[in-house]
Amino acid sequence: MNYTTVTNPVYGSADGSCIACMVQFDGFAEPVQFLAVRDDPVQHGAEIFADLAAGKYGPVGAYVAPALTPEQQYAAAISAGLSVRSSSVPALEGTYGVSAEDVSNIAAEAQFISTYSEFTNGQSSFAWPDAGGDLRTFTSTASFMAFAKGAAQYVSGCRQALNALRSGAEAVFPSNVVDLG
Repeated sequence: MNYTTVTNPVYGSADGSCIACMVQFDGFAEPVQFLAVRDDPVQHGAEIFADLAAGKYGPVGAYVAPALTPEQQYAAAISAGLSVRSSSVPALEGTYGVSAEDVSNIAAEAQFISTYSEFTNGQSSFAWPDAGGDLRTFTSTASFMAFAKGAAQYVSGCRQALNALRSGAEAVFPSNVVDLG
């Protein structure tokens, strides 16, 4: 296919294997969007890519990754987990999961503590896994309730940011760090 003009080249991938541009092909009234690929099996595609990469049509703009969707931003925030700091019980410091299942389990333990003023195991301490599966021991129901509150506030803040972004408003996801004191 014959063409006369190639303009606006920008890398279309982070690895530089394709370049997006505008091409004026013979027989078309206007230039069309074109994605030139390094290993294009079609002769004009491979030729355009080689010429663009060699700078024949000017510098190729840098690749710009597409913006994350609100759902992807939310998933990333939840996947980051909740980072717990505790000067009073340093053994609790770590990152804890806050997936829907994690939050459900945290809420169940917190509800039991609120109702019966003790851990579900009936002991004075309670082991809880961090995001890596290592058990961290909460030595008081108060420290677990502070953890549960921090997890609930973090997940709620993430949901609020997700909903705002979905509606077209600006939003910032909350910090995933909670200090239990």
